[in-house]
Amino acid sequence: MMNMKKILLLLGFVVLGFIGNELSAQKIFATRNGKIAFAAPSDDDVKAVNNEVTSRIADNGQITFSLLIKGFKFKYAEMQDHFNDQYLESTKYPRADFKGMVQNLTGVNFSKDGTYKVTVKGDLTMHGVTKNVSANGTIEIKGGKPVATCQFTILMKDFKVDASSVTDKVMVDVNCQYQ
Repeated sequence: MMNMKKILLLLGFVVLGFIGNELSAQKIFATRNGKIAFAAPSDDDVKAVNNEVTSRIADNGQITFSLLIKGFKFKYAEMQDHFNDQYLESTKYPRADFKGMVQNLTGVNFSKDGTYKVTVKGDLTMHGVTKNVSANGTIEIKGGKPVATCQFTILMKDFKVDASSVTDKVMVDVNCQYQ
């Protein structure tokens, strides 16, 4: 009888351990309609927006972005065609992806509304090239849900994109509201 009580007590501790681990598991926020826009500082016609960005951010600092290159919409159809066919070759390289980490995560409280300055570092893959990038931005918590924003510059040559006839760099704006 005594051995049975010890076994049940041990089983109870194991179950409580699993429950405790489950309660402390990371929280993941996601969106399928994040927004990434870009513009060339030297040409007002070179700007586009993609409102179909898939992104996830976890309260442990992991952050990802994924988008279809053809999802970028331009004001002029001709520019969109050039972008997809000549510059980004979106048939050959259909996606752009980012996988990284929030570096200063200790300054972000996912359970308290507020605006937190962050630095994100990770790998951006575009046009068949993966490059380490870093960007400063903010994570704003509103009603328990994060909104991530940042701006950074991409040099076209870093990703083997020959757009020198139009621009050598683009300014990128990211805005994702997570659920």
